Amino acid sequence: MAFERIIARIRQIKHDLEANREAEATRIVLDQIALTKLRVQTKGESSTGAAFAPYVPAYKKSRAKAGYQVGYVDFTRTGQMWAAVRPVVVSSSVFSATVEIQAANQRAQDIIAGARPKRGNIVQPSKPEIELSRRANRERIEKAFRV
Repeated sequence: MAFERIIARIRQIKHDLEANREAEATRIVLDQIALTKLRVQTKGESSTGAAFAPYVPAYKKSRAKAGYQVGYVDFTRTGQMWAAVRPVVVSSSVFSATVEIQAANQRAQDIIAGARPKRGNIVQPSKPEIELSRRANRERIEKAFRV
């Protein structure tokens, strides 16, 4: 009888993990986006840790005049671009859910695409940010199996 309960418990855990996979993956990527946003807005660093190419002089001057910081590129003027960056589940199976970081509106898409030639993918998580997300996912699975 105890063996049957263990099997039933494992089946329930498996079912719960599958049922919650997309929501949990989305939650983990939301945390990843927050880390990326924090890095860009407070340090002006790319996913490799390098500083973004500086503002062009005319734009730097207009930012300074408007009261914005100009010490590094932070991709924050109104905050609307970062507010529009969201996780989107693009595929899901029994084994995994694939979530992409995307802009939810055209303006944010344009800012991200426009930055790419000079500054790269500004919403790309760094290796430590990705590793933190992997650890969070492993912990989620391990926690489910703790009885």
